[in-house]
Amino acid sequence: MAKKPVKKRTVRARVKRPDASAAQSAGPADAAPVQARARQSGLETLKQNLAGKRKAIFEILDDVKKVTPEQWQDPNQVEQLARQFANKLGLPVPEQRLKQFVNAYKEATKNGPNANVDDLVQKYGQHVDDKTLKEIKKFVPKT
Repeated sequence: MAKKPVKKRTVRARVKRPDASAAQSAGPADAAPVQARARQSGLETLKQNLAGKRKAIFEILDDVKKVTPEQWQDPNQVEQLARQFANKLGLPVPEQRLKQFVNAYKEATKNGPNANVDDLVQKYGQHVDDKTLKEIKKFVPKT
């Protein structure tokens, strides 16, 4: 009788997966930071993203000082500036978000300084929370 060939077994690394009892023992203390991050406002997220980027921020402010009024009137120039600033800060900004910003910028500037912030945020800023909206309004001139 012929012997059957023996299959070689490959050794696989075992991945330790948390079991249900470990997840239950973690409790609310471990879940708190995750929940806090989930509830964090857009303004706080921006502050975290900008932490440690002081030099880039001052470079951007210098660049803004050099922009002429004519450049601010051209939405294409503003879009290029936004791209440059995001790159200097090392922040990944999706193309869709940049286009959304430019559309909001065009609408906000077409009637001069009388743009309604609430309308613009409702139309273009779906995830803007009330605290961030309040901060944005501080920088918009009162009419």
